[in-house]
Amino acid sequence: MLQYLPVKENLFSLEFGPYISFGIHVFRVTSSGREELDFLSDISTDCAFVSALAGRCTQAQLDPVHLIDVVIDSLP
Repeated sequence: MLQYLPVKENLFSLEFGPYISFGIHVFRVTSSGREELDFLSDISTDCAFVSALAGRCTQAQLDPVHLIDVVIDSLP
């Protein structure tokens, strides 16, 4: 089973200074534990958006190779 989880990040930009953004960790969950497969950083500053996106990816069991395309297509 694949699990997509939102992650809060404290980041810094030369243009904007410090800011909070959210990324997504991708894990493969098995009976023996979980293995990190991928991490996509700094998707959005909107926690609700990233959380909902991670939930949809988990529900659909999205192949991690498609994560960047799904994120790009989902951005407003």
